[in-house]
Amino acid sequence: MRLKLWMRNMSVSAPRVTVRSSFPWPLRALLGFLAAALAAAAGIAIYEYGRDFAGPDRRELVGHNEQLAAQLRETAAERDRSTALANAYEGELKVERAAQEQLMQQVRVLEEETTRLKEDLAFYDSLLPAGKSDKGIVIRSFRLQPEDESQAQRMRFRLLIQQSGKADRDFVGSVQMEVRFTQKGGSFIYEMPETDATPERSKAFDLSFRHYQRLEGTFTLPTGAVANSVLVRVMAAGETQTQQSFNL
Repeated sequence: MRLKLWMRNMSVSAPRVTVRSSFPWPLRALLGFLAAALAAAAGIAIYEYGRDFAGPDRRELVGHNEQLAAQLRETAAERDRSTALANAYEGELKVERAAQEQLMQQVRVLEEETTRLKEDLAFYDSLLPAGKSDKGIVIRSFRLQPEDESQAQRMRFRLLIQQSGKADRDFVGSVQMEVRFTQKGGSFIYEMPETDATPERSKAFDLSFRHYQRLEGTFTLPTGAVANSVLVRVMAAGETQTQQSFNL
């Protein structure tokens, strides 16, 4: 029996025995981690080598980005300077426009003052020795013009009336005006003071003076009307003292 077992073990069909060395699992885990770390390091090295070989490295990219960021900051600063300069120019333009409007207003005031001075000059001329025909109530000057360029129908009149010669008492009377105008091919007359004028409006045409008196006022013509002439009449006690027609 023993001989048969010994022959069986020595034959080809005898069972094989494998001898393995036994490693503890912490050691096997450490070896696996080292292998993975070596593989990762090799991959990084290959990647860095390939990047250096194929294109710019990280330093160049970082430097390029910093350069672009600096250019962007410079462009933004230039934009802010341009905006501030534009705002300053706009402010100066507004100031110049305001100054121009103020200057135009001063010019209008000077023109009105010039008109008044001309009227005064006409009055002082009337103080010179008068001729035979220049006695009693005299219309020295009359002026009619649009009150505003934007309101061509609203008119302003200025009138200077004088009592020539030796005035020993006040003249008391009133002024009547007839404005002849055309509208849509027709001729019309606008009378002042109006028949339905208020007492305050009528009082504006009253006269009471010793040497001279100025009258100034406004009226509005109908839309589309064009004034052609004005007849100025000075009345006293229901009688016409003098009248004069002025063509426009």
